[in-house]
Amino acid sequence: MTGADAVLPCGRLRGDLLALVVDGELEPADAELAAHARDCPHCQAELGALDGRWGAVRAAARAPVPVPDGLAARMLAGVRGLRGTFSAADAELDQGDGRLTVSARAVLTLARQFAVDAVHELPEVHLRGLTGDGAAITVAISVRYGVAADLTALRLRQTLRSRLAGSLDAAAPEVIVEVVDVLPPRPGIGLPQFE
Repeated sequence: MTGADAVLPCGRLRGDLLALVVDGELEPADAELAAHARDCPHCQAELGALDGRWGAVRAAARAPVPVPDGLAARMLAGVRGLRGTFSAADAELDQGDGRLTVSARAVLTLARQFAVDAVHELPEVHLRGLTGDGAAITVAISVRYGVAADLTALRLRQTLRSRLAGSLDAAAPEVIVEVVDVLPPRPGIGLPQFE
């Protein structure tokens, strides 16, 4: 038997000893196993082998991870975009017996939820942001290389416009969809060759 389920001649499992290697100098979770392993030649040999292999993991954990240029700015832009702004007056809906006022924030929240739902229906499309200025809501998306960006943007615009009109009637804002990024193709899918 190999792997974590392998039983050593002393009856201990190789996988149980790995916890001692991972814990290192820390207080081991299994004090009885740690006491046994200190005196057992089979466990000592296995701990030595495991410690050697685990050294690569420790080295990787100590290695600094380079942060790509502009990562923080892109992350903040994404958060701000999905949070969105909507500097407009409240929407007024005619209800027959009166008028219903829907706050600008509620319109943005509704549009954002519709956009999230609609993007989930479109393969290889990702929502990047959503903002509004009263007359229109602008939805920023990225598409995977190979997706017909113009047709996808049109389909998303029509879907959002229809859903907003269904909820807000004539008070529904206009919808603008912008493709702001093209993502690289998935691994294994080659780029076209040009002559």
